[in-house]
Amino acid sequence: MAYAHALTAAQRLRLGDVAELYQRPDLRAAPLDATLRFGLIADPQYADVEADVAANLFYRHALHKLPQAITALNKQPLDFVVTLGDLVDRHWSSYAALLPLYDRLVHPHAVVLGNHDAQTIAQQLDDALPLPKSYYAFQLAGWRFIVYDGNDISLYCNRHNGDDRQRAAALLAELQARQQPQAQPWNGAVGATQLAWLEAQLIEARTCGQQVIVFGHYPLAPCYSHSLLNGAQLAELFCRYGVRACFAGHDHRGGDHYQATTAFITLQGMLDGPSRVPFAVVELTGETLRLQGWGGEISREQRNAAAPIVIRPD
Repeated sequence: MAYAHALTAAQRLRLGDVAELYQRPDLRAAPLDATLRFGLIADPQYADVEADVAANLFYRHALHKLPQAITALNKQPLDFVVTLGDLVDRHWSSYAALLPLYDRLVHPHAVVLGNHDAQTIAQQLDDALPLPKSYYAFQLAGWRFIVYDGNDISLYCNRHNGDDRQRAAALLAELQARQQPQAQPWNGAVGATQLAWLEAQLIEARTCGQQVIVFGHYPLAPCYSHSLLNGAQLAELFCRYGVRACFAGHDHRGGDHYQATTAFITLQGMLDGPSRVPFAVVELTGETLRLQGWGGEISREQRNAAAPIVIRPD
């Protein structure tokens, strides 16, 4: 099952246009050419609030940064674009300001829901409806793309999510007792049902001879303050099945890590700085994975699954 959770009619009604963020991308029937390409954006994090200059966070600037990235991506022959979470920082009204900017994107759009998205959506649902789950997969040209939901087990869940919130609180307390760096209230986890779904997707991809790329909001490896609460468990799973790369946001500094034959790449956040507009385009050609960065994002290349990531000079 490539899409694990559909919104209920009540959730769709309450969420309005924001319900579109839970849809899989409407892909074309085939790649545009022999090289499969997709764009990546992380953490626009719009809010109509004053900048936190000391922390280098410029919330309102997403309204002119995001159109710059979208205009540049529209000029590229892309098969789809992924936003790696935190479209907004807070306030339900932020979506009404930001989502029309995405209407200018000419490519299919896949969305990962970030922790700020989950918190904002949960507040809108107001404990009346469960926080929706958002994990799904799609396929194109011998590749399987998997989106995992790091808000699955989180403090943003409510009483309609069963015991998910209580499980998140218990896991957080356990990790804090062990002084684990990812034990932060802004991080979530992947629950047992989703873990089983993820492994089923990986088994099916292996059976079909597909390579796998994973997208999520929370980094998985190495373990640090912005990692998924059970990121090491997911990293081990993805490495065991030879996932080619995992792309994440959340940590606005960006970064990369190489474990077994899997590349873990974190994109820089668009929120940071008054004028920088980081984003990237990934090309998959044969055995080569090439990431071209813009706006300060670092360009990288991996020539085959057994090779480490190489930083490419721009």
